[in-house]
Parts: sequence; structure tokens; C-alpha cells
Amino acid sequence: MRYFTAPRTRLFRKRRLGLRHVVIPALALAAVYGIFAYNSGESAPDAAVLANAAANANVTVVAAGAPARPAFQVLNLQDGLDAKPQAPAAQYGALSTEESAPKPVVMLNEPQKAQPASINQRQLAYIQSGITKILKAGSNLLDTQKKVKVGRGDTLMDLLVRNGAPRDEAVGAIAALRKVYDPRDLNPGHQVTVFFHKDPALADPKFVGLRIEQDSVNSVMINKGDDGSFKVNQEAKSVHRVLKGFKGKIDNSLYVDAHADGVPDSVILELIKLYSFGVDFQREIQGGDSYEVMYEQYVTDDGSIVPNKGNIVFAKLALSDRVMPLYRYEDTDGNVEYFDPTGQSAKKPLMKTPIDGARISSGFGFRRHPVLGFNKMHKGIDFAAPRGTPIFAAGDGVIEKAGPFSTYGNYVKIRHRSGLETAYAHMQAVKAGVRIGSRVKQGQVIGYVGTTGRSTGPHLHYEILINQVQVNPATVKMAGGRSLAGKELKSFKGLVAKMDSDFNKATTPVAAPAVATATQAVSHSN
Repeated sequence: MRYFTAPRTRLFRKRRLGLRHVVIPALALAAVYGIFAYNSGESAPDAAVLANAAANANVTVVAAGAPARPAFQVLNLQDGLDAKPQAPAAQYGALSTEESAPKPVVMLNEPQKAQPASINQRQLAYIQSGITKILKAGSNLLDTQKKVKVGRGDTLMDLLVRNGAPRDEAVGAIAALRKVYDPRDLNPGHQVTVFFHKDPALADPKFVGLRIEQDSVNSVMINKGDDGSFKVNQEAKSVHRVLKGFKGKIDNSLYVDAHADGVPDSVILELIKLYSFGVDFQREIQGGDSYEVMYEQYVTDDGSIVPNKGNIVFAKLALSDRVMPLYRYEDTDGNVEYFDPTGQSAKKPLMKTPIDGARISSGFGFRRHPVLGFNKMHKGIDFAAPRGTPIFAAGDGVIEKAGPFSTYGNYVKIRHRSGLETAYAHMQAVKAGVRIGSRVKQGQVIGYVGTTGRSTGPHLHYEILINQVQVNPATVKMAGGRSLAGKELKSFKGLVAKMDSDFNKATTPVAAPAVATATQAVSHSN
């Protein structure tokens, strides 16, 4: 026969003794003992001194152990543990017969009120500070955090619930977050930190907040208050600006050699774009040329570099036939351009090469057509580049055509000023937002390299038209930009001197501290 046995139930859940249950009380006791030991510098007055003072003041001295007051005093924690009260004694000092009035009584071995052993304000503040640190250290032992990454298809609600946050509390936290940040902006790989507090009286840790890093500088913090509601705070790390400088020789290409020297790719591309107004990087750069560049870098207090922030403030290309230094200058109207040392703007109406890192695969003029197989006038320049390479607007202007056009494939035409136009053909795609009638700025991306239309491979076909007639982009002469004058020129000259000095500092290695010689050591000792 089988007997049914009721399952055992526990009225009280068995808890395991953790390290924190031993460490925190031990730290507290050790700190309190140390504080009292630190404050035990004062000692009791000597009995002979008290007796002498009493005689001079005509007072009666009572021996230690009189029942009027206790005959011992605790000066610190250890004294209190070791001290034992003495047995009461009936030894009293004789009263003077000269005066009938009672005289003050002085207890031997007892500190006088003029020199109390009480804790002063400084010592009290020291004790309070120690207790606060102990409590904070104990609280930190109970706080935990989880750093999780957003996966593909994840929502913030899924992420919080999956990592231990109650659904109703996750709803409240997300509602507070929406006041300053849209949770839909989270992308796969984005990191979220979830905070919990372990209460020894509860089985599971409590969800108390989260933090989302918006970027390397800004973050959003959600904290749970004592009333159970969630509060949102936006935090930003402090950022400081530093100048980084590089200089080197060009043996292969500007990109390859500057990259090998440690210049960031973004700075190299900006440098190429800066000189694309007046330098043909395919034919004018030769071995033995040199470059210099100084740019801004923004760094947080923890050493993180803020990406995509900072500009080139100085650059120089030394070619075989000329040297071209350029300085970044902002005028009184807020316009920013690059100028040579004389105050002449480097900006020209059109860029010579509206694409980065490309090679000229076909020049302007008659050639044997690669598709048709007979000689035909080639009315532009072809730049061979990988599919998807960005194409820039050669100058400021208005879009006249955008989209498929005849044998050109995907095609863009820009009107820059009266009688001057540029055209870009065989694009993989026209950039979104580039449409007929829209305005573009010089250097703005308008499309991407492809091989649409009558084409044998990915490249950009680039044309310059003057009064509707194609001209050779390699030989066309463009007027320069504006020139600074008056107060603007004077201000710019001051900036040039400062930039030259800053570049020398940025590129000069920091010297190691000098080591004192034996003779110097002897002279200092004397």
C-alpha cells in the first residue's frame, strides 16, 4: 500500500550567508575603533598638579575613590574595555577650621571642565565622513549592473524584461525616457546598461534604472526614485580640444604615405578635397614631394576621441614646382574658408577632381570607343573608381537634370553660374534628395560611381560645359576666390603666426626630463 506524504513546506526561506554579511560589519567596527583611537590624544591631568592648584585656590582636595564622583574616565575605546571601577572609599580630606563656609571640591585624576575630553567639531566631521564612506561602500556592494547590446529586431522593452526588469517598471522607465530620447533610435550593437539593487531582505534584486549612451559624449540616465517613479537625466562628458600635427614625405601617393604616418583616413580625405581645387593628384604628385597637416581633435576626460568632430586648421603641400600652405579662417560674418598666407582664398568655382582616390582612365579628345569600336570624340574625363565611391558636386549650383539620361545612364547636371555647367554620368545611383531644382554645395555628395548606360566598367564620366559646349576639364582655367583686405587681413595675419607656432609645437617631440649629473647633485646637497 502506498501512503501519501504531504510535501514539506518552509515557513521561512533559508538564506545563505554571504561575504557582505561579514565584511560590512567588520569594516564598520574597524573604522569606529580607529576613529576613537585617533581622538584619544588628550590625557588626564596629573594628580600633583591638581593638588597644587587646589592648595593655591584654597579648596578641599578629595582623594580618588570618593563616592561623590566616579574614580575613572574612559579616554578611548580600549581604555573603556580594560578599565574597572575602584571600590568606594571613605577617605575624605579634612575641612579647614579657618572658614566655616563650604569649599569647592576637586576630584583627583578627574579632568577639569576647562580641559574637557569631548569631541570637537573637526573630530565630529571626521567621524561622520568615515561612517558615510562605510555606508557608501556597503551600498556599492549591493548594487549591480548589466551591460547588454541591442540585437537585431530587439525593442527596449524586450531588452529590459529579458534582463530581469519587471514589465510594469520597464513601461514606466521607457515612458520617462521618451521625454528626451526616442527608443526607436536604438540600433543593433547599441549598448544599454541596466542597474539593479540587491536588498538582503528580498530574494531578487530590484530594477532601479538604466543608461543609454547616445554617443561618445552624451548619455541618458533613468533613475527610480523613492516614490517608485522614474526620473530622466541627460549627462554629457566634458570635452577639450587638442591639436594634432603630422608631416612626411610622399613616395607613393598622398593617401598611402599619410595613412602609413598615422593620419586618420577622414583627415586624409578632407586634405585631398581641400587641395582638389588646384592640384591634379593623378599627374602633379611626384616622389619626393611632402605634406604637412594640423587638425583639431576633441577628447573626453576618460580619453575617448569624439568621432567626426574637428577640422583641418593648417595644411601644406610642397610639390616639385610650388609650395601651397593653407590656413582655416572664419571672418567676422561667420564665413569659413581656407586662405594662402597672402589672404587669397583657395576656393575656386570648380573642383578639378570631383571624386576621391580615382585614376584617370580616359582623357578628353578623340579615342577609339571601347563599346562602339571606332574613333569618336570623348567630351569629358573618365575617372575609374570602385563601385559605390561617392561623387561630389564640383561647385555650388542648382540641379538641372537628375536621373536616367540617354546612353549616360544615371546622370546629374548642375548649373553653377551664367554659362558654366558640369555633368556626371554612369552613376550607380543618384543620392536621395538630389532632384531637379534643388541647390547643392561644393563638395556635397550627389551620387555614387557605377556602370549604368553605355559603359564597360565602373567609372565616372565628368564634363565641364561653357555656354553649352564641352571643354577639357584638365586645361580649363578658373578664376580664384575672394581676397581678404583691411581689418580682416590684419586679423588673418595674426592667425597665420599663431598657426605656425602651434604646428611647430604639435610636431616637436616632447624632450625627456634632463638627468642631473653627479656634480649637480653635490651642489644641490650643499
